[in-house]
Amino acid sequence: MAYVKKTLAPDEEYLYRAHFNWTYDVQSWFWLAFSAIPAGMWLEASARAGFAHDPIGHGFLFYAGAAFMLGVVICLRRYVHKWTTVIAVTSVRLILKTGMIARQSHEVMLDEIEEVLVTQTFLGRILGYGVLRVRGTGDAVVEFPVIGAPMRVRRELEAAIVEARGMARKRR
Repeated sequence: MAYVKKTLAPDEEYLYRAHFNWTYDVQSWFWLAFSAIPAGMWLEASARAGFAHDPIGHGFLFYAGAAFMLGVVICLRRYVHKWTTVIAVTSVRLILKTGMIARQSHEVMLDEIEEVLVTQTFLGRILGYGVLRVRGTGDAVVEFPVIGAPMRVRRELEAAIVEARGMARKRR
């Protein structure tokens, strides 16, 4: 949100921010929990053996540690992506900003948006997530990551588009 507030033009208002769905967090924690299974298996087997020196057990410990570290990396990577992704609607433009160190920003002026598409699978409709794709004039197509409440985001975006186009007509 700080990025959006820093880039606001004079008389531009911050209207809405989209968020990731709760299923994104569940998937992140799933990878962490799934990767902890080998470590738990090693701990349980080692406890039964009284933590005796076992070359096979040490080999499995290496595998279990590597699997757990991979799960931690996947979980952290997903959370960093979530924390550094901003999807915002202002009174003038639609913004998608990703990245912490290397930043990538897609901005589409509201009065140049031709089409707003929402794609939801059956499960997405039940759990409340979907993909938003925005087509602007020319070849501009911005596809957003899976977000929560995509129909609400679409409604907020379309309301802002109507308002922006009405203000553009008043200026002419």
